[in-house]
Amino acid sequence: MAAPNGSRLGPTYDHLLTLWTSGVRDYHTMLSDYLTANSIFVAVIGLIVSRESLALSFTVLIVLLCVFGILLCLQMAIVLGRLSGQNALWEWRLRGIEQAPEWEAQKLVTSLYQLHETRQPIEDRRNEPPVFQPNWAFRQHRQWWAHRAVSFPWFFGSVYGLFLLWTVTQLIRQLTSNPS
Repeated sequence: MAAPNGSRLGPTYDHLLTLWTSGVRDYHTMLSDYLTANSIFVAVIGLIVSRESLALSFTVLIVLLCVFGILLCLQMAIVLGRLSGQNALWEWRLRGIEQAPEWEAQKLVTSLYQLHETRQPIEDRRNEPPVFQPNWAFRQHRQWWAHRAVSFPWFFGSVYGLFLLWTVTQLIRQLTSNPS
């Protein structure tokens, strides 16, 4: 939603709004891609672990997959954190434009911020109902586990860490029981 005709803020607002919405889309696309990749890694590791007895080559393969999985989690945290920060910057700039005295259009991004961050209802007497209350998802938005850029890498990193620990103990057993 651009500023009314004649406002010098309109084109900047439109560009920032495009950057912000594209960034949000890119964030969710990257999240989905990382979840898919991590799920495949964990499934492959799980299938190999479920074998009755592991040959030395499979044990080494699991160690490699776990190391690559941990690196993938690190990359996931960095990329999603960067995209999240970048999107927050665009949103912050958009709210700044909406707070300008010459801004006469609706303050859509400010209203969204009001719901997400301060959990305040939005009022619009022309609408029915006239007050939009934030639901529990808005209230939980700021919890640490809701930050997917942090929680998903920790979750998958923990899974890889446990598989790695188990596999290293299996590798040590194999090497100590079969001295060659």
